[in-house]
Amino acid sequence: MARLTALWVVLVVTTGMLAGCPKATTTDATTKVEPVPPTPPTPAPEAPQAAEMPDFGDLKPAKAYKIALIMKTMSNPFFQTMERGAKEEAGKLGIDLSSQAADKETDDEKQAGIVENAIAQKADAIVIAPADSKTLIPALLKANAADIPVINLDNRIDPEAAREAGLKLVTFIGPDNASGAEKAAAHLLEAMGGKGKVAMLEGIRGVDNAENRKKGFERALGGFPQVELADSQSASWELEQGESVFTNMLTAHSDITGLFCANDMMALGAIRAIEAADKQGQILVAGYDNLEAAQEKLKSGALLCTIEQHPDLMGAYGVRCAVALLEGKEIPPEVAVPTDLVTQEMLRP
Repeated sequence: MARLTALWVVLVVTTGMLAGCPKATTTDATTKVEPVPPTPPTPAPEAPQAAEMPDFGDLKPAKAYKIALIMKTMSNPFFQTMERGAKEEAGKLGIDLSSQAADKETDDEKQAGIVENAIAQKADAIVIAPADSKTLIPALLKANAADIPVINLDNRIDPEAAREAGLKLVTFIGPDNASGAEKAAAHLLEAMGGKGKVAMLEGIRGVDNAENRKKGFERALGGFPQVELADSQSASWELEQGESVFTNMLTAHSDITGLFCANDMMALGAIRAIEAADKQGQILVAGYDNLEAAQEKLKSGALLCTIEQHPDLMGAYGVRCAVALLEGKEIPPEVAVPTDLVTQEMLRP
């Protein structure tokens, strides 16, 4: 009887243990983890459609407004022409125009100080061709805080950086730099016969007009598959750097037959390098700005072409828009300035 009782206990315990264990399950299916799609980047705000300069009619200012024209440098004739256009318009309107610039196009800190000085002098409006597309934003924010309207000329303040900082600009007045550069570059590549090696001297990298001129050059280059890009470097808009950088390019690539320069100052420097290397007539050079010195090189054949982007109109439009705004008139968010291809043939009498 004891043996039966013991067997019964073992049977009960074993049954309970089996009952308490979960049944093992097998399956051939595997859990598939779907990848999480990346969050698309927030698109940069599109530039507004450029409008032609409005006709403000017979603009008669209520007072002699104080307008501060602030440029990159006065060592570049481009800005001398811009100043001349602004002064002529200021004279017509009877306003008080002050014009200042940094010593070098790369001196954005000096230009920021000029902005702050204009604020301290209680300018009624600031018209500025900024040395840099982003670093001038803090100084311009101070103008906003002082209720001084800001008009942007020539080199566009970066729209995304301005939006993030809360900077308000009245308008941008300038050319389509990519389109202008594409015109000059396409003319250069056609003159090369659609083949050979080409190089580019860029402006200051990261600056809006420099980047757009590079974009226009690359756009033109895409239409000439037999042209090889030998090199592309910045010469910071300057004549001396244009000469030294292209001298080094020629040392590395002696078979370059075409060069696009993002402004005429660099093109003039590059022409010096070509003359020093005794390669006159072997390298076609295209520039951008139609400076008076560049026109002389066009006439002699040392320069193939350049782009006229009317800095005098930029200066005049900037002053006129500033006065119109102060007189309560509506200003479009962007005002177009034309770009025109200039060649030797066009300069002949």
